[in-house]
Amino acid sequence: MRAPQDLWARLTALVWLGCMVGALGVGAFGSAATRAWAVEDGPGCPFRTATGWECAFCGMTHSTVALGHGDVRAAFAEHPLGPIVLALMIAVCAAIAWGRADALLRGRRAHLILAVVALIWIVNLLG
Repeated sequence: MRAPQDLWARLTALVWLGCMVGALGVGAFGSAATRAWAVEDGPGCPFRTATGWECAFCGMTHSTVALGHGDVRAAFAEHPLGPIVLALMIAVCAAIAWGRADALLRGRRAHLILAVVALIWIVNLLG
């Protein structure tokens, strides 16, 4: 039997995967009004709301919707590492959802993941 926290982690990862695929779908198949609604009236950033500062992932919704729409240039303009971060997030969430989170934590991978997030934050703040 799996631990409850393992189940919650897997369910949370599935929800995040659904959100990312949904945002790509809105970009690919949504009308201009739907795309505008998703990026302007969407969930927003809780960190930015609380602090007034952009987080490492501010601009990702805009970037993901632009990428789904096929506009790679706009995707990188909205977040300097947007498509790359999206691909990494999909891979990480998929690993967690399919019960392979242990593979992410072997050796120094956890430190590498945190370093990548820090780098993303720095690039996003400077971009």
